[in-house]
Amino acid sequence: MRRIAVGSVIVLLVVAVAILGLAVARPDLVPAWARFGDPAGTSTETALACKEHGVPEKFCTLCHKELKTSLMLCKEHGNIPEDICTLCHPEVAGRYNIEMCPKGHGLPKHFCIKCGTSPSASADQTVPDVRLASAEMARDIGIETAQVTRQRLAPRLAANAEVAYNARRYAEVRPRVAGFLREVRVDLGQVVHKGEVLAVVDSAEIGAAKARFLTAQSAVKLAQATYERTRSLARSGSLASRTELEAQTSLNEAQANLMEAEQKLRNLRFTDEDLAQVARSKDTKGLLNIVAPIDGTIVAMEAVVGEAVEPTTQNFAIADTAKMWLWIDVYESDITSVATGQPVTFSISGTSTSGTSIADAPAFTGTVTWVGTEVDPTTRTTRVRAELDNPKGRLRAHQFGRAEIQVGPEHEAVVVPKEAVQRREDAYVVFIPQSDGIYRPQPVVTRPTARRDVAEVALGLKPGERVVTTGAFLLKTETMKDALGAGCTDD
Repeated sequence: MRRIAVGSVIVLLVVAVAILGLAVARPDLVPAWARFGDPAGTSTETALACKEHGVPEKFCTLCHKELKTSLMLCKEHGNIPEDICTLCHPEVAGRYNIEMCPKGHGLPKHFCIKCGTSPSASADQTVPDVRLASAEMARDIGIETAQVTRQRLAPRLAANAEVAYNARRYAEVRPRVAGFLREVRVDLGQVVHKGEVLAVVDSAEIGAAKARFLTAQSAVKLAQATYERTRSLARSGSLASRTELEAQTSLNEAQANLMEAEQKLRNLRFTDEDLAQVARSKDTKGLLNIVAPIDGTIVAMEAVVGEAVEPTTQNFAIADTAKMWLWIDVYESDITSVATGQPVTFSISGTSTSGTSIADAPAFTGTVTWVGTEVDPTTRTTRVRAELDNPKGRLRAHQFGRAEIQVGPEHEAVVVPKEAVQRREDAYVVFIPQSDGIYRPQPVVTRPTARRDVAEVALGLKPGERVVTTGAFLLKTETMKDALGAGCTDD
């Protein structure tokens, strides 16, 4: 028993020493209940917060870069410390009172990769200078520079998009009855107005419905006259009251039959005026007008004189093309920044037969009207709908192009030509010319923008500095020669 007790004491001492060593080396891995002097694990975290960056001081790799070698980093969300990755661990935002990104990206404000405020893992690594033999060599290989400037930019999200008809301004036109097309009065591309006759159908069903309507009208008139005469005689005592009741019943039946016949014609889109015309003219022809339900343009037509038609046959399609819909496919990682009411611009893809780029035409503008509620399981995108103005009718359904959604307000931004920014491993760099053919690689942090001509730089450059544009890719390859040659064998 004594040996067992001694052994237990030794085991407990070893565990205590291990916890103490872990608390000193990696306090972030020690649970709150095991931390000395901090039984709750909350008051100390708040007291030792980095006021500049809104996270606990012991996790602030912006102030203490050496922590990157000792802390676990979240590779998925910009190499920020795993302990403050609020996308992986939402509960830590409240635990540490973390200052969150104001744009709703779900990350700490000063560590948000979407806003460009979080430097990448290697953005602070030293990149060797590039030395050319002489300034003449720089001219020979065509190196050009440009000045870093300040412009007003708005954060934009670019995505593929397809034009479609506005479903609220689109109508498919079908006949109400089976029959044969007797007349076709319109053609493709013709502008029509609501109520305008598009075609005429000859249908036996129409003739029969008109005849029943006229017969029912006559029956009501006869029953009304019979009832009035019978009522007069019954009240004078010449006829029994039962005869008056029978006449009243016959009148009610005749009126019900008339209502049924009238409703049949109304279902075939006969108006009060049409019914009055049938009653006056006693017309029983089987002709029915197919009319336009909305104002618009005939965009589809399947109608030939003599063709047999059914109520399921689509003869015409009418669309008001003054406003078109745009379906935008936004990746699920970007959809949280999209909201209704945001401005949208759309450029058409492709080129015309003359070789002129269609995209050079003025962009079409509109606004986001709906954001989808599901993610496509194959493409991992969410559909977003925008409504575009199309006053000259240049937009056509099913056209493909590129949409840009403005997802934030305009702001002052530091920008450089896009070709100046080069990706080196997992960091972005630009090259700043020094003296005597020397070019210094400068790590930068960029913000996403849909502009194709410039890149926005969040950290690393100041307005007025000069950076290499043409030739920047060549300089980047020079900095990577050592890495590229590391896998080669010596001769």
